[in-house]
Amino acid sequence: MAMTDAQRLGRVAISSLLLPGDERIGLAVGEYGVADAIARWQAGVGPKAICQRIDQAVATAQQVLNQTQSIGARFVIPSDSEWPNQLCDLDTQSPVGLWVRGSQNLGDLTSGSLAVVGARAATTYGSRIASELGTLAADYERCMVSGAAFGIDAAAHRGALAASGQTIAVLACGVDIAYPTAHQGLLDRIAEMGLIISEVPPGTLARKQYFLIRNRLIAALASQTVVVEAALRSGALSTSNWANAIGRQVWGVPGPITSASSAGVNREIATGQAMLLMSPESLFITNTKSDKDVPDLVTGIS
Repeated sequence: MAMTDAQRLGRVAISSLLLPGDERIGLAVGEYGVADAIARWQAGVGPKAICQRIDQAVATAQQVLNQTQSIGARFVIPSDSEWPNQLCDLDTQSPVGLWVRGSQNLGDLTSGSLAVVGARAATTYGSRIASELGTLAADYERCMVSGAAFGIDAAAHRGALAASGQTIAVLACGVDIAYPTAHQGLLDRIAEMGLIISEVPPGTLARKQYFLIRNRLIAALASQTVVVEAALRSGALSTSNWANAIGRQVWGVPGPITSASSAGVNREIATGQAMLLMSPESLFITNTKSDKDVPDLVTGIS
């Protein structure tokens, strides 16, 4: 077996162990490498939960890889040319591999990409802004990244697709599963014009904790994140928190102070965790300017 094939199978096995992004796995793989980390766990060295599951994971890795190929997907690992190097910013919480559905190159699409996230219970205002951001991203030839959820995510994806742009959906389930089910058609279109990605194996159903965990991928893949609408306890804010933590630009779309859907975004802007987005167009104009020009474009104050 070639080294790359062994690495791929090993990473498939590791991806099946615990929750994605588990730092114990990241630390072991970083220190020992894939093969030695697996050997240590098989010898009983390491967290009990991992050691108890590793043999089964290794035994079924080829079956999982075969299933991946049967649904027209692929498993991309760090040694592949299309691996997005910006995921290294997640350090020990970087994914060990990603399942990808679609013919586009993951690395190419995520270079300079834009993440648009927000509330599922979006207002008409929020949906319009998200759709416009998706359309503008297409116009400026930037891939739009989001999570394919109801509300802001779906509006942003549809805006990009309507302008024949490229978009990536980062799922909290297998790439062969439509979640929510009402978005089956939307996800099929995304796979045709962009990519669907996940760090959990095909066939994996969405779980509550997967949504927050996958948000770190959205933040890491994009060079900028825009939060359109988010309540005070919105999961979308975890994406902006991750983006801030790894040094990405974060923008917030202001909303009425009476709107619960904008309360979280307004707070992020007020506390300096997000820059104020004055208009969808200004985001793309700012991106072409130097950093010293940003305050004038954002605030209008010279």
